[in-house]
Amino acid sequence: MSTPSASRRARLLAALGVLVLFLLLAFLRRGSSDVVPTAEPERPVPAAAATTAGPTSGPGLTMALGLTAAATRQHPTLPQGGLAHAAADDYRRRARYPRSSSPLATIEDDPIVRERVVNPVRSRGPGNEEPSLTVYPARVGFESPEPAVVHAFLSMGDDRIEASSMRATVTTDQLEPVGELEYRDDGTGGDAAADDHVYTAVFQPSQDATARPATSYMVRVVATSRGDEERIAVTSFLYSFPDAQLTGAYRDAVVDGSLQVQAEVSVTAAGRFHLEATLYDAAGERALAWAQTALELPEGRHWMTLPYYGLILRERGVDGPYLVRHVALSTVSAMPNAKNRLADSVHVTAAYAAQRFTDASYDDPELLDAADRVERDGADLGGLEAGG
Repeated sequence: MSTPSASRRARLLAALGVLVLFLLLAFLRRGSSDVVPTAEPERPVPAAAATTAGPTSGPGLTMALGLTAAATRQHPTLPQGGLAHAAADDYRRRARYPRSSSPLATIEDDPIVRERVVNPVRSRGPGNEEPSLTVYPARVGFESPEPAVVHAFLSMGDDRIEASSMRATVTTDQLEPVGELEYRDDGTGGDAAADDHVYTAVFQPSQDATARPATSYMVRVVATSRGDEERIAVTSFLYSFPDAQLTGAYRDAVVDGSLQVQAEVSVTAAGRFHLEATLYDAAGERALAWAQTALELPEGRHWMTLPYYGLILRERGVDGPYLVRHVALSTVSAMPNAKNRLADSVHVTAAYAAQRFTDASYDDPELLDAADRVERDGADLGGLEAGG
């Protein structure tokens, strides 16, 4: 028969296990800015990445992996007090800002850029022998009416080599074949330079093919070398028919101690839309903050407001003007989300002084409560461990 102490210990282990899992997942989803409460806008689902792409690196992932390693050393199934304190500290750090706005420490932390990094896929022979085939899209996502452009090349070591043939089959995310491609290296049809051994193919999706605002496409490339060696590799991209566009009109103001940047959008079909943007110094060399918003909008022109929490700018100590560096608009009415092509360096704000912004912590009550609970449960677990 289990004792009350054993039963209590089991409940604490289970509770702390759930909290640790939640924390790890939050870190792996590119940091605190991705965890959004019901009352605030959600981030759209990222575009399809290359098939061998792994988790994005960065401070959040590094800390998450470090905490996991420490947990493994301290307990075979669950971390003890050290992880609980670290988790509580992170909750309290994130609670200082609303979940619609977060600081950026470096340019590498910019989530909009990071989400759009192209990850080439390389495939070698059955015995891992050369030549290898590398395939990748020109971008992770394309927007109608532009064509989707994909590239491929064969290589021996670091040197690209000529291919005898380079063809591909394009399928939807439902594995429905929608086209055949033949790659070229003659400087035409989307190919940047002739005879550089980087082969290019162009695909023009039709919305009628899926009747969805966005579709993830898979490209299976089959390449044959001059020595008749065949290599196969697969890449992917997202193609979107978004229901709204940025008009190019922006305005800014300080409201209640925070910076608000408004962007005008033109909606062609009613739906839900997500807007996010990163703020830099005037030279575009220092990342400062990220903000997001989401709204249900009817047809017509509307303003969407990006709220950069004032404490972030005050702590960074950088006076304006500020540059709205990267802006990403998405139609999130259906899955997958339809993403507009990224807009860059679109607006420069007025010359606000950093000291003009609020010095008050936001104090998100849910995150503060989570910090207290994980720290308390961690302390209780440590007491049980010490007491046997």
